[in-house]
Amino acid sequence: AQKSVIIDSAMKKYITNTIKHYSGKIKTWDVVNEPFTDRGLLRTPSSYTIPAANVSNQFLYAQYIGSNAYDQNNYVLKAFQYAKAADPTVTTFINDYNLEYLTAKADSMKALVTFINKNGALVDGVGTQMHITLSTSQANIDYVFRTLASTGLKVRISELDVALNPTKTASYTPDATVLANQAAMYKYVVQSYIKNVPAAQRYGITIWGVTDTDSWLNTAAAPDFPLLFDKNYTKKPAYTGFLQGLQ
Repeated sequence: AQKSVIIDSAMKKYITNTIKHYSGKIKTWDVVNEPFTDRGLLRTPSSYTIPAANVSNQFLYAQYIGSNAYDQNNYVLKAFQYAKAADPTVTTFINDYNLEYLTAKADSMKALVTFINKNGALVDGVGTQMHITLSTSQANIDYVFRTLASTGLKVRISELDVALNPTKTASYTPDATVLANQAAMYKYVVQSYIKNVPAAQRYGITIWGVTDTDSWLNTAAAPDFPLLFDKNYTKKPAYTGFLQGLQ
């Protein structure tokens, strides 16, 4: 119990001081990022194992503050309460990945934000990272946008990219057909976002990098080409596809 009090206090202090420090300068915050396992469960010691390489410097808030996602003591609810108390004018988001791969995770996100907003803490928006590939289900993409939009909250695509080398093949180079398919996927995502999220709820789309060289997916051993510009800042077909999606 003592650990719970200490960690809760530290979380409150960190959120409060950070938001107050940037008051008037930063208007939107991801208050909670990646709270769910891929099964749509809140990350707790029983539902999620911290990778061995990270055990020394990571812990799970839910181990100490409300392991039940639908409990008024859970850390997600408290985090949003502390954020809004620090600055009621900021726009607050919750953000997670793989919502389009595992639709149960999107369902869990909807249930959680609905619960939080019924219990006095205001979540203003939901972010879906959307790190996808050419094989990502378009039906699932539609489902995610419809599900998040049904909350009535703001919806944003927070980290969009379309990986071409998810199997991490060495010395991979995409051909013209693959690049055209990537363009089509970017176009589809943008069109689906506009179709399924009402205009008043659209908070924007962030592409997760500028050039392929900068991408978190690109390594020396296994190159990837997930973004809109190549290493020379030249527009790829993906750029045109993205633009067409907006039109």
